[in-house]
Amino acid sequence: MASARVTAPVIGALYVAGGLAVLAVVLLGGGGAGGVSSVLTAIGPGALLAGGVVVRWGRHLPRSAFHLMVLLGTALISTVVCAAPDPTSAVALAGMYLFIAVAAFFLFALPVASAYLGTAIAACTVVLTLCGVAAGPVVALAVVMAAMGLVVATLARRASAASLDGLTGLANRRGFDDALEETVRVAVRSGADLSVALVDIDHFKSINDRHGHAAGDDLLRTVADEWLPRVPRGSVLARHGGDEFALLLPAHAGPAALAVVEQLRLACAGVPLSIGVAAHEPGEPTSQFMRRADSALYRAKAAGRARSVLAEDR
Repeated sequence: MASARVTAPVIGALYVAGGLAVLAVVLLGGGGAGGVSSVLTAIGPGALLAGGVVVRWGRHLPRSAFHLMVLLGTALISTVVCAAPDPTSAVALAGMYLFIAVAAFFLFALPVASAYLGTAIAACTVVLTLCGVAAGPVVALAVVMAAMGLVVATLARRASAASLDGLTGLANRRGFDDALEETVRVAVRSGADLSVALVDIDHFKSINDRHGHAAGDDLLRTVADEWLPRVPRGSVLARHGGDEFALLLPAHAGPAALAVVEQLRLACAGVPLSIGVAAHEPGEPTSQFMRRADSALYRAKAAGRARSVLAEDR
């Protein structure tokens, strides 16, 4: 599922495109009675305005708002198709149901996206049938919508895989950095606590040298498998690179984060781990935030390894 930083521009842009499509029918289409054209005239500029607002400020909206916008988009498309001045315009405007397929499978998990697509196909079928459109174009549009959803879902899955570590199945550095940027933005806006932990497997190089890289890979998977079910809900656990892991802990102040990672460290009793923890401070750049966690990690190593250390305030 995409973050608000990605979701807002996509949904906003689709609303803008929909508004332009409606205005094209109003200004260049087949006319229509006053009541019909007034519906289109109202919805077109309204969609343009809403889309612009979402593009500009949508990243501040809660995730539930984007689900409502997809459902609202389906309802608005159905309304303008019903208000179309002729069957040709109705079919043209119904093409906007493809926006629902794109948004749903690009932005949301597969079960939710499938439900949105099913709703859009059902609405498209009913509305076009009421407009007197023959069954052939209706079925063709439904097939195109389903195919579009499948293609977008496949592309989105491949893009998501680029943010995953192939060995452990955790987020990789790219995935972690994306999550870090978004989470810091939310914490700054809300004033919520946020901490990060950097984790090193002690003497990992010697394990690779003595037992081979396969043993090292098994150890990395062991840490991931032990930690992932135990991390707090909403946290992001990643393989940051090599033998280093990173854990992002929203809603955790420094001491609370230290307590969490110490419990996690003890859960891997057979694997010596050094951990550095830092709590985000108001106005602190993300780079400085991570540097303080890295400094705490090296303090843990310098103090004898196999321990957790909380970074000092700036």
